Amino acid sequence: MRKSLCYALALILATTLTAHAAQTDTQSNSHSDSMNCTEFDKPITTHDYISAPSDILHPHHLELTRPFAPSGKLKLHICRADLRINTRPDAKEIKLTVNLDTQSGSYTVADYIQTIRVQPDKGVINLNFPKAAHATVTVTLPMGQNSENEINLGYGDLDFNAIGSAGNREINVGMGHMQLIVDKDKNYSKMEVNVGMGSLHDHRPGGHDGHIVVSKDYAGTGAGSLQINVGMGSLDIRND
Repeated sequence: MRKSLCYALALILATTLTAHAAQTDTQSNSHSDSMNCTEFDKPITTHDYISAPSDILHPHHLELTRPFAPSGKLKLHICRADLRINTRPDAKEIKLTVNLDTQSGSYTVADYIQTIRVQPDKGVINLNFPKAAHATVTVTLPMGQNSENEINLGYGDLDFNAIGSAGNREINVGMGHMQLIVDKDKNYSKMEVNVGMGSLHDHRPGGHDGHIVVSKDYAGTGAGSLQINVGMGSLDIRND
């Protein structure tokens, strides 16, 4: 069984989003660059976030932009939320929007920001929301040919519109549903899909479904690599 599929299976039992990073060298990273999703009932005690004058921060809403190059490197870690990733090829900035449901009560966005540290060439965003916060996170950014983007979602649904994206893109969902929107096979040169326990539905013409344990490779006509790992849940691939 290949390594990436083993990782997808491991996501089922993982209780932290740092499991994947631990396979490399988490000891060399600062605490703010990783996240422990087990303490979800407790607000974050240390915040690595400096607000800019243009930031909009309310108890249940956050909106900010930062300059970000198409060749930038982003690490995005979200514990519990519905996550939407949008690609804008002509953008020169990254935009982050967070909304908490009206049912969130006393939960506030600021309490669960662990890290928002974005420079033009690299960025780290860690948000550790509890399930009861009912968070929706939207990230819009450029993904050029030399970019590297690692996106980790512990629990929740993830929509990724990959049209116009390139570079090396790795998407990891611990438990939930993911929808991938592509323009046929034009958004990758190769794509690897692994589902540890669940299902794959490729709705494109000629696409195939898979169930329980799924591992598939696709060749494309675009640029860059796309790797998707879902520990427990489902993946739908659709054309725009």
